[in-house]
Amino acid sequence: MASFQGDQANELQYLGRCLMKFKKTFLVLLILFALGIGVFAQQLIDVLNRKPYSSTSPSGRYLLQHVRAGNLFIPFRHLGYLQVVDLQNPQRVYRSPLIYDDSLDMRMSESARELSIFGMQFNTATKTYFIQWRDWEPHWLNWFISNTPYGVCSDAEGTCF
Repeated sequence: MASFQGDQANELQYLGRCLMKFKKTFLVLLILFALGIGVFAQQLIDVLNRKPYSSTSPSGRYLLQHVRAGNLFIPFRHLGYLQVVDLQNPQRVYRSPLIYDDSLDMRMSESARELSIFGMQFNTATKTYFIQWRDWEPHWLNWFISNTPYGVCSDAEGTCF
């Protein structure tokens, strides 16, 4: 009977050592994950606060800005985003999804309902973007960068460039 109790005690000690190793491993993985999230958040904040190239609309009411999104830790390739600021309500900034910088032409036109540059329109009434590039693809970081609804062209409608 005494040897049976000794075996149980040895098994409990072994189980206790395994749990301690698991706790240490879990804690290290949790710390590494938290550090990764912190670095990602810091880099994202840097992208969102970067100084943009700005252009005022012909009416003077809107400010159209282009911001490059690439940095060392987040490989965006040649991506950036547009932001429209209504100068009558300057605290509200409408950010587009990520777009390729290579095909961006900042010459702007304006009508009563929209601001347009080649390949992209911003509807000032509904506060939505419409992307007209045939080869545009969504990026997973749009969840973090874009704060405005957007639509994408359809070849069937003939609205793509």
